[in-house]
Amino acid sequence: MQTGLLLLLLGVALVPAPRARSAGALGAIAAGLALASLRAAAPPAVRLDPASVSALPGGFLSVDAALVTLAVVLAALAVVEVLRRDRTAEALAGAGALAAGALAFAWGGRALPPAAPPGSLAAAMVVLAGVGTLLVLTGRRVRLPRARETVTARPRSAVAGLLLGAMGVAAGPHLAIVFLGLIAAGWSGWLLQRAGGGSKVPVAPVLTLLLLPAYWLMAAIAGPEGLWIGGLGELPLSPAAELLLAPALLLAAWSLSGLWPLHRQQPGPLTAVVGVLLLIRVALPTMPEGMEHWRPLVMPIVVIGLGHAALGGRWSLLAVAMAWMGAIAPGRAGPAGAGLLLAGALLLELAPRLGAAHPRRAMVVRVAAGLAAGWGALLAMESSLRGEVVYTVLAVGGLVAAAGGWAGAQAMTAREPSTTAPSA
Repeated sequence: MQTGLLLLLLGVALVPAPRARSAGALGAIAAGLALASLRAAAPPAVRLDPASVSALPGGFLSVDAALVTLAVVLAALAVVEVLRRDRTAEALAGAGALAAGALAFAWGGRALPPAAPPGSLAAAMVVLAGVGTLLVLTGRRVRLPRARETVTARPRSAVAGLLLGAMGVAAGPHLAIVFLGLIAAGWSGWLLQRAGGGSKVPVAPVLTLLLLPAYWLMAAIAGPEGLWIGGLGELPLSPAAELLLAPALLLAAWSLSGLWPLHRQQPGPLTAVVGVLLLIRVALPTMPEGMEHWRPLVMPIVVIGLGHAALGGRWSLLAVAMAWMGAIAPGRAGPAGAGLLLAGALLLELAPRLGAAHPRRAMVVRVAAGLAAGWGALLAMESSLRGEVVYTVLAVGGLVAAAGGWAGAQAMTAREPSTTAPSA
């Protein structure tokens, strides 16, 4: 099934026709949710042998079988759409990948539909198809306006500050370097966004200053041992200290995400990587109980940010939101998924900038972005399903709305004069 999902993602990235790409993306989302739920269950369930399939709960089995069926049907519809309307080499290659992916996924999940109770399977198909149709219609009809850049020049000092800050967070050996790097990246990212027509009120960079009192408290607790990154896991933080420090780090990291309600404060994926690195390097190993305590409050904010990005047609920010889900999820695969999603988000930002000047290079970047973000989303969903099923399903609903609105968004973009580029 994993091979089938990868082929579906490859096909979606290659197919240029908006309708075919939308149908293929919906199929890949259904396939990813089905596979993620199986991976989140007991490991024997992933093999899908008769014994493990019979041990699955009836409702779970019916929903997963319905998702497998929908994934295959949607991929087949995408192939038919390509063959009807687009016979270019790129489109035919995408159609071939979609067809191969549908066959591989159907073969891998072949034990699920026969084992599901017929009545429950039919009900699951009707519910999933109905909800999916509503989400697709919402994505096509409700489109949030996208801000436009007013200038193309970028302050070199801000670019340098963002790069140095990111290096400090990614490789700083001491907590002081990590915190100062994130503060520098936050202010530099805001300056870049302001130069492109973003908000002139520095809300996001001010939130990064929460790291200063957090550092003072952590330094007081650490004492002469210091706050070297390698020893943060042994820092004797009390439960009360974790509950106090975790929201400060979460707010500071969120301020760089570029997601609602700070979507006009930062240049999206360029700074989101820095914020998630702070969570992975510092927050998760140092204050696990605090992160676990605040996760139920953070998850709905992440889902709202994902929905805002979905209705705005920003796939790079969708990847950022999914990366946040993976980073704070209880499963082990979450951080790896977050890394892949952030890499995909950066590549998604790069591909349109290549544009007509380097179409082949843009296609390669788009394929790499689709594979990285798609597999990262699988890992993020797998981890998130272990602790936050409802919010994970809502996040998948946002992905469905975004995929459903793909054709309408691209048609609208084609009608608009391309004098400026959308801002992050």
